[in-house]
Amino acid sequence: MGVRRSLAAKRSPSFRGRTEELEQLGRLLDKVRAGESAALVVRGEAGIGKTALLDRAVEQAGDVQVARIAGMESEIELAFAALHQLCGPMLPRLGSLPDPQQKALGVALGISTGEPPD
Repeated sequence: MGVRRSLAAKRSPSFRGRTEELEQLGRLLDKVRAGESAALVVRGEAGIGKTALLDRAVEQAGDVQVARIAGMESEIELAFAALHQLCGPMLPRLGSLPDPQQKALGVALGISTGEPPD
């Protein structure tokens, strides 16, 4: 709850009318701090403030590890392009995953061979 207040309370004029979005980001951070996994997809037209909202959440994340990627329309035909972007920096920790996830991610990233994961 404190995170939600701090996200909304530090709102600048550019965040007018974005209370609901800021509170949703605060709830997500609260869940992560409570030990739950969480992910968020932010979509919308160019120029509506998606990046500003995410930047605000990252500022408020503090000790929470944040991984961000940006999808590009030109990558739409590349299988697992976003996964490469997201997981590439974390490859040294691949071995810590349970075997099924390790195998699926290895195939998706082209590290190992096998049936494409779903």
